[in-house]
Parts: sequence; C-alpha cells; structure tokens
Amino acid sequence: MPSLKTTTPISRGKTYHIFNRGINSQQVYFTNANYHYFLKLLQKYLSGYCQFLSYCLMPNHYHLIVRINDFALHNDHTLPDIEGIGKIFINQLRRLIISYTKAINKQENRHGAIFDARYKRLEVTSEEYLKYLIFYCHYNPEKHGVINNFRNYSFSSYHAFVSSANTQLSRQSVIDYSGGVQEFIEYHKVIHNKRKGLILEE
Repeated sequence: MPSLKTTTPISRGKTYHIFNRGINSQQVYFTNANYHYFLKLLQKYLSGYCQFLSYCLMPNHYHLIVRINDFALHNDHTLPDIEGIGKIFINQLRRLIISYTKAINKQENRHGAIFDARYKRLEVTSEEYLKYLIFYCHYNPEKHGVINNFRNYSFSSYHAFVSSANTQLSRQSVIDYSGGVQEFIEYHKVIHNKRKGLILEE
C-alpha cells in the first residue's frame, strides 16, 4: 500500500515538507558547484509556484519546506483552482530533477536516475510543527555527522535567517512565526540542546 508520504496531494495555499534521497542512499551532490546548481534550479523551476520557507541539501538527500502559492501564472494563464497549482508544481519538480540528473550524469559519466523515483511530501498543519521542521532541516547536517555544528553548514537556509544578506527565501514570514530573529536563534538553540541531551542519555 502506498505511503501517505508519497500520495499526499499538493494543493494551493498549503505548506509541505518535501524530501528525497539518492537511490540506495547514494550520493547526489559531488562538488560545491552541484549544490549551487541545484539551488539555482529550485529558483528556475519552482519559484513561480511556491514560497521557500527552508531547505537543506545533504550529500545524499535534500529537504525543502515550501508553501504553495494561492494563484500563479503558467504559460500566461492564471491557475486559480485548488489542485491546478499543485499539479504544475509537481511537474515542475519533476523537470527540475530531470535537469539536475542530466547534468550529474554528464559530470560523473553515469546513466540513469540518481534520486528515488518517489519523493516524499508531508503537509504541515500547524505553525508549531512548521517551526520544528525548519529547525529539523537546519539540524540535519549535524544529525547525520556531516558537520559538528549545524550553524556552520553552507548548504542550508539557516544563515539566510540570521543575516541580512539577499535571499529568495520568505525570510520575513518565517521570522514572524518565530517572533523575531533572536527568538528564531533561541528556538534553534533550545531544541538543539534538547536533541543533544537525548543523544547523551541513550
């Protein structure tokens, strides 16, 4: 029976945690340029259909938190219906993965898919859960032992929220959920300390 993680419909105005990994958990990003290229493709293919709330690109998988737009233009036509934007978003994500896969296959002299065929998506139904998921995205590199301190990881959205640098993220929306920049930082600190405490107790 298919999992809700692969069958949840994507509809306008809703927020989703979208994630996928390499086939057999194999590596999907090989150089820093690969990470930057994937981020560029996110903008190219998805920015007209969603707001980016958070992301983390790991060596063998990615996490995205997005809010699907209430309406969008596609081929000069407005997509007002509930599922129309979601269907186009899914197709655009597929095009993004195809484009990235072609580039990596050429770079690595390989053939075939690099990501699992079915990406996962879960609807985010509360602001508290959204706050936690944003932390979880940022914490991922430390969780998987890629880096000792998630705050120092280059390919997550954490830095965009704690700096004033230009960003394509919906930074102000996320900061507003958190109550401010300092509250955003403090929330990450508190939840991080709880996670570390649980690990030490095991």
